[in-house]
Amino acid sequence: MTKKIFICGCEKDGKIEKKSVDRLIQSLEEKNIGYTYIEDLCGSVLKSPDDLESLYTAEDALVFGCQSRAMKHLIDNSGRKVEDSKTEYFHVDDEDGQKLVQTVKTDNPKALKIKYSDEWKPWYPVIDYERCNGCRKCLNFCLFSVYSVEDDGSVVVSASANCKDMCPACARVCPQNAIIFPKHQESPIDGGEGEMQTGDNVLEQIQNDDVYSVLSARRSNFKTSLLKKEQIKMAEEEKRACCAGAEKEEKKEEACDCDCDCKTDESVDCGCKDEKSEKDCGCK
Repeated sequence: MTKKIFICGCEKDGKIEKKSVDRLIQSLEEKNIGYTYIEDLCGSVLKSPDDLESLYTAEDALVFGCQSRAMKHLIDNSGRKVEDSKTEYFHVDDEDGQKLVQTVKTDNPKALKIKYSDEWKPWYPVIDYERCNGCRKCLNFCLFSVYSVEDDGSVVVSASANCKDMCPACARVCPQNAIIFPKHQESPIDGGEGEMQTGDNVLEQIQNDDVYSVLSARRSNFKTSLLKKEQIKMAEEEKRACCAGAEKEEKKEEACDCDCDCKTDESVDCGCKDEKSEKDCGCK
């Protein structure tokens, strides 16, 4: 069968092991099978979407990279995917995908490359609309205006660049596990299988405690939140950490031009003043 093959190397973050990518490429080249190597799919989708035209318009393709669900919804959310596409997505180490490659023929045996040269690290959320129920918890929880609401009431990721690096807090508060961060290391946040870690083992509690008291406590928890308290706590901590980081960056930009160590060491109290305003310059 004739198909187009795309491989994402996730070079901007190293989410995918290079040896796995090299092994797949070697297998293709040994069989003279053409492919397109994408240095970073997440980055290209936002910064250079025209470079991915061959992927968007492919009616029947195989895409290898990180988690298959993450890549699928990344392309689906782009708004440029061809309708009725039969494109399939596989993790680069997926055995079924590897077997499927052995039966593939390509029109062009040459290897092509789509580069990603932007300095920005493409960390941002992707919404799985097959799971999303429109509750807007992500919209209300995020402090950085990453999300907005369309005229039809659906929540969209409208300002990806506003997202703070390594902050997956909104994914933790989503009751449907519908928010994916492709570059995160933890499943299901990265689009992989599994459940959010909560440390809540109800069977063990029931075995060790009175069943009625355990169920009563759980009912009380559900009244206050749809989520486990541990998940909310983790999300809040991540959000606070990102806010603190943003405040530090803002203070750094406002610092004066003095030559002492007060810019890099907050413990240094140089007592310098802003000459124009005769007030503390803010670098302390």
